[in-house]
Amino acid sequence: MTERPTRPQWAQPATDLDGKTVLVIGGAGGVGEGVVRSLLDVGARVVATGRSRERLDDLAARTADPRLAVATLDALGSDLDTRAADLIERHGALDAVVVSVASWGEQGRKPALSLSDREWDDLIAANLTAVFRLYRAFLPRLAGGGALVQLNGMSAEIPFPGAAGRALTAAAQKSLTRTIAAEIGDDGPRVYGVILGMVRTRARQLAGVDDEQWILAADVGRHVAELVAGTSPLSRDDLHYFVDATAGPHQNPM
Repeated sequence: MTERPTRPQWAQPATDLDGKTVLVIGGAGGVGEGVVRSLLDVGARVVATGRSRERLDDLAARTADPRLAVATLDALGSDLDTRAADLIERHGALDAVVVSVASWGEQGRKPALSLSDREWDDLIAANLTAVFRLYRAFLPRLAGGGALVQLNGMSAEIPFPGAAGRALTAAAQKSLTRTIAAEIGDDGPRVYGVILGMVRTRARQLAGVDDEQWILAADVGRHVAELVAGTSPLSRDDLHYFVDATAGPHQNPM
């Protein structure tokens, strides 16, 4: 439903991940599914994780690809480090990790100063603490030539009235990702943050929410695949913006 039949003009022709294993955290989500499918398309073995076994099993059934494995994973769980080690023991060394997690909370749209302490804490935990814990669990387990890609949204860049908790945690995710990239430098895995515009996902389309001008989730996955393979012209930059479906990813917002 969100796949592209042909390669977009900006895409690189020689991206091949045959023999590579990529973990997609949040792989059963709307954007995550597009990433999973695109990685499979270029030959990768993919392990998709999330908190919902039902959604993961549905993804596996609809994808029907023997190179896709699914597993539950809770970024806030006390057993995260153990689960990370178990995943690698079961599926082998990871060549890349994609972090595609975000929560808008259960409070609905509210002005920033109307958030309760509990709502504030929940948003911080689900969006920032979770990402920090995932980095801490998986980055040390990636090989020096591996890659970590964190998918973020334009809420990291602009005011977002009614969704302050999501916006400020998105901005903090961006800062955390760039800081870790700078700390690692050339001494470890490559670390990337990708700021996305509006994305066409299967879930949105099923809900009747769609716009042909939005970015296909599969094209987000193409950019991720190019970063993992090192074929993207942006492979040496830690921050990318993908906000225009036709123009593709860029180093700066357009």
